[in-house]
Amino acid sequence: MAAARHKQMVQVAILTAITLAVLNAAFFFLSDWYFGGRKSLNGVTPADINHVRFAFLLFTGSIGAASILASAAPRTVGHGIALVMGLVSLVASIAAFAHGMTPVLPMTLLIIGGLLPMLAMFSMKTSRAAWSFLTALCGVYATVLLFGAPKVRGLLDIGLWTALIVPGLLAVATVSLVMSRADYRDAT
Repeated sequence: MAAARHKQMVQVAILTAITLAVLNAAFFFLSDWYFGGRKSLNGVTPADINHVRFAFLLFTGSIGAASILASAAPRTVGHGIALVMGLVSLVASIAAFAHGMTPVLPMTLLIIGGLLPMLAMFSMKTSRAAWSFLTALCGVYATVLLFGAPKVRGLLDIGLWTALIVPGLLAVATVSLVMSRADYRDAT
């Protein structure tokens, strides 16, 4: 079983590396074409263009690395990402309260920040209800943050590709948790 898991991880790693190389090469040439064809890009320097390319590389690299790890240990990776995202949501909630935002977003982040670690803990103890709720919450949170990435980019003054890392990792967590469904088949 361990040899089969290792072989699967190597296959996923090779496929992921090839995909990342193709995506980043395509992004490099397409971004060169995009920035080269824009006459109205006042003040955009080659350093700015390289920064965008590096942000895309960071985005694809982090999602690819998490995917490779998930192929080896989907249950651990799914729960680990959910735990970290819960803690990040708690910190974001405190920061949102401190900056005087309307209470809807900080309270939502506070609730999600409390739920994700708690559900991850109970799910690791093979609670099927906690696992299913955690899986659904990670999927919904990934979707919301995917469509909210432009707003997050503007609020935090970061690049769009950087803002997409969190929903990408949550998508990996969702898939990882779904991959570990056999562990919960007979659980209560």
